[in-house]
Amino acid sequence: MRHSDRRWTFGPAALRLAAALLCLIAFAPAAVLAQLDAAAAGRMPQGLAEGVHVLVGDVNAPTPANRGEIGNIGFVVGEQGTVVINCGASYRHGRAVIETAERIGGKPVVLAIITQPLQEFVMGASAFAERGIPVLSHRASAELIEARCETCLRTLRTQLGEDEMAGTRVVVPTQRIDGDTVVTVGGRELQLIHPGWGSSPGDLIVRDTRSGIVFAGALAGFGRVPELRDGDMAGWLAALDRLEALAGQDRDLIVPGYGAPAGTHALAALRHYLRDIDTRVHALLAAGTPLLEAIKAADLPAYSHWARYPLQHERNVQRRYLALENELFED
Repeated sequence: MRHSDRRWTFGPAALRLAAALLCLIAFAPAAVLAQLDAAAAGRMPQGLAEGVHVLVGDVNAPTPANRGEIGNIGFVVGEQGTVVINCGASYRHGRAVIETAERIGGKPVVLAIITQPLQEFVMGASAFAERGIPVLSHRASAELIEARCETCLRTLRTQLGEDEMAGTRVVVPTQRIDGDTVVTVGGRELQLIHPGWGSSPGDLIVRDTRSGIVFAGALAGFGRVPELRDGDMAGWLAALDRLEALAGQDRDLIVPGYGAPAGTHALAALRHYLRDIDTRVHALLAAGTPLLEAIKAADLPAYSHWARYPLQHERNVQRRYLALENELFED
């Protein structure tokens, strides 16, 4: 079933009762005032607007030190319930996310939205499923999660250890959309926007209509080298244009998948990186540079201070080179 331009309403009957009375938190409307204790997750949520919070994660690769808590997680609190945007990297992490969301918002978590099929956004869904909380994604993301996340889980067990990943299993989202959709969840209206194939075939942007704040997921990372594995270069650049237009409607605030929230101006550096790597690899391929030489010759020092450079950049060069080479063979 297609859900483009439809409105979903999660009425009171669909909401779960909280297990215990949760403390309501007063929010001061000034920007980023709330720095609340998140002992279970080991991080501090930031309040961005009334009922809108972000838990900023690590920007590096998963390690035992960061416990795999990579990337940002959003909370949007309505009158009857809270929506969580991305689920965390493990069952343990997912449980901590739920506890933090319910503590700071004072409402039960009633829906989780996965913006991209990435292990740091997906694996915590096992904790949400245990609680009976529905998980939603784009259909293409759900298909990728089903196809490859068992491999991701094995990798995380190796990187983080069996104890850290105990209880974690792959949960494939059961609620799936195919295009732009408006949902009302827990008394809060959200726009779910599929900008086309950008960083992944199933990218979702989540916009809270009350505050205008936009959650971009892995479409945007600030100060971190993006991962081109699932990306479409032209589609990604087009998606950034749409993201900028959405954020510019209201508060001009974007919550990226990685890094601190910022205004639309922060998208410029990401655009430059995508265009620069594309131009550089095009030139090397046109000059007949072999792949292994191209990986070293495509260094972009302007971005060397970003997280995960140079390893991720070298992987990106390899993927872009092979993609462009494949396009030449198809012509």
